[in-house]
Amino acid sequence: MTGVPLFDFGRQYKALKRELDTAFFRVMRSGQFILGPEVEAFEKEFASWTGARFGIGVASGTDALELALRALGIGPGDAVLTVSFTFLATASAIRKVGAKPVFVDVDPRTCTMDLRHLTEVLKRMPAPQAKRIKAILPVHLYGHPCDMPAIGRLARKKGWKIVEDCAQAHGAAWNGKRVGTFGDLGCFSFYPTKNLGGCGDGGMVVTSSPALARRLKILRFQGRPDKERQVLDGLNSRLDELQAALLRVKLTRLNGWLAARRRLASCYTRLLRDLPLTLPAETARARHVYHLYVVQSPMRDLLRKALLRQGIPSAIHYPFPVHRQSFYRENAGPLKLPVTERLARQVLSLPLFPEMKPSELKRVAAAVRAFYRFKPKPL
Repeated sequence: MTGVPLFDFGRQYKALKRELDTAFFRVMRSGQFILGPEVEAFEKEFASWTGARFGIGVASGTDALELALRALGIGPGDAVLTVSFTFLATASAIRKVGAKPVFVDVDPRTCTMDLRHLTEVLKRMPAPQAKRIKAILPVHLYGHPCDMPAIGRLARKKGWKIVEDCAQAHGAAWNGKRVGTFGDLGCFSFYPTKNLGGCGDGGMVVTSSPALARRLKILRFQGRPDKERQVLDGLNSRLDELQAALLRVKLTRLNGWLAARRRLASCYTRLLRDLPLTLPAETARARHVYHLYVVQSPMRDLLRKALLRQGIPSAIHYPFPVHRQSFYRENAGPLKLPVTERLARQVLSLPLFPEMKPSELKRVAAAVRAFYRFKPKPL
């Protein structure tokens, strides 16, 4: 019996082959590969899809975060509130601009920033250190949105800028409003496995501020408003024409893919709900888009091995929180993030992608159920 893939790029290409090939050859015939009409069109189309006025295509989701912080003037001596339970890029972007990440714990159900813990962090923080906070960078993890209205209220009260990390949350929404449009800037990744993935790296920053959009276009072009002058300290970070053309094709399918992800996630939840697992949550006002279907189990490592023996791969996002990485550990001090630590030991991502067959999903669920019937002892 063949295994169940964690993700299958071939199925997506097969379904879109004619349109993707047409887009590919259109760009190759044009001879224009950097910041041309395909990028300009995709920027407008994706920004409109999110509900923002402007889109600025860049080379990756990581660059999107760094450029967003630069555009807001965040730099040396500043501090930025964010979470440790995320991909490294979130914190590294803060460090790259010379600022310091201040880590907040996450909610155990949604795995997104816990505002109660944020309040505790602020209460314990000395006044001079609190004054250094210039921005907050919430992460819409696994496809579930943060409580952006609450974060927005706090940010306005404190005078903080807001940069949203939307790399895993294309299409996620709170009260019907899509992520990326709540803060000053929203940052997206088009890494191949994302809900909207290219055939290589790519990213975008969205905003409804004309001034920030202009500044970002200069920053992504090495700080140059034109080929002759440099006015800012920027990056060489541009979304290329070929990726933009392919992403334009995929964007027309994105709503359908998100609906498929939600259907598959619902099926997983129905088949696994009576097991001693913590399943993904979707809060009342949120729309989860299930970039990943992540369960939590104290027996995570045993479960993962059992699934692999059945030909079913899984993944761990993320086994080492940022504040426990060697690069950050020396500056973390006596930081206590108990939920983050527990999640790092217990989370497991099961196979889920829009083209996944119902029979494959049922096979995964059956393997998970079989594991718990044997009741292995925790490690």
